[in-house]
Amino acid sequence: MASVKRISTGYKGVFYVERKGERILSIFYRKPGDRKQYEEKLGTSAQDWTAARANLERTRWINGQVMTNSERRQAQAEAKQDAESRPTIERLWELYLDNKGGQLKGVVTDKNRFDLHLRKYLGGKTPQELLPLDVDRLRRHVGKNHSVATTRNVLELLRRIINFGVRQRHCPALDWMIELPKQDPNSERIEVLTPEQFQNLQQVWESHPDRQLTHLHQFIGWTGSRPSEALKLLWKDVDFERGNYTKRDTKSGQSLLQPMNEKVREVLLQQRELLLNSSAELQESSYVFPASDGGLRRLDSLKKRFSKLRDLAGIPKEFRPNYCLRDTVASMMLSNGATLAEVAYQLGHAPGSPMTQRYAKFIPAAQQSIANKAQEAMSSLLKHPADQVAKSG
Repeated sequence: MASVKRISTGYKGVFYVERKGERILSIFYRKPGDRKQYEEKLGTSAQDWTAARANLERTRWINGQVMTNSERRQAQAEAKQDAESRPTIERLWELYLDNKGGQLKGVVTDKNRFDLHLRKYLGGKTPQELLPLDVDRLRRHVGKNHSVATTRNVLELLRRIINFGVRQRHCPALDWMIELPKQDPNSERIEVLTPEQFQNLQQVWESHPDRQLTHLHQFIGWTGSRPSEALKLLWKDVDFERGNYTKRDTKSGQSLLQPMNEKVREVLLQQRELLLNSSAELQESSYVFPASDGGLRRLDSLKKRFSKLRDLAGIPKEFRPNYCLRDTVASMMLSNGATLAEVAYQLGHAPGSPMTQRYAKFIPAAQQSIANKAQEAMSSLLKHPADQVAKSG
């Protein structure tokens, strides 16, 4: 391809080329004390570039008032490198996500908290630039429209990100402490359904048109599973022959083998039948409660639908539509004589978990059951000597 001819303008070092009837102006110049000749494209006549204007611009470039395109690109690259190496809260968050990968529990919730509260107010600051006043302002900002628990979770996420940066030696530790708000006493409340509410919910399960949603909600209700555990359940982990199923990647980090009662078996068989009569994506899905494309279903996409089931059953709106089922399972088990260890096993809590122990504190029938068991245990000691005498006689 032939080179385009440069045409002189009468101004030293100012040239143009013509393309489709339009002039494109460029300048040639040397900086004082520099033998290198630079060429810079300025713009077109359609952009109001004239030879006179280009000549004035050339003087500015010679005097160093304007960076060359090469210098500008280098400056931009250096600025980008500095930004990437500067341990801002936002940069530490990106590194934190990369490091944790898919192992981070509650990652969707954490991302929402960061985007809504941390990115805008503190994202551009490094931990060393943070002041206690910044955190106090953040606390007040979140607390205006959110609960104490949410405020606490946002500040805990900030502290977690900074601690990660310190451990990875991206930044030094703070010389002051980020204090979390005291736990809201109401956060320990439990939401137990009355017999009437549970009966109403059973009727909603039987009549609601979204059968996959009701199967999922029934599974949560009859097992006490966390919603995320139910959504991650795979068909390969359901063993109808042995009557059990395995919950993998639970909140505790363990895989739990759970026996299958008759109600759970019935729900799972109905769900399998439903999928077999659905689209190819659902038929071939490895998930028990899949999304429409056969992949993992997101809990966020179901929250409004779960709330609708709760409302149809006449359950109070302040009740969480899934965790009220979990609370009810635990409470009714304790009220019917189950031990704390048995409840912990069913809910997937670690042995001795305070999350399990709190149920006994709120359920009078459970407290009485525990007291009766203590009496039975101690009374057995009184029977023991008589048994010994009877045997010796």
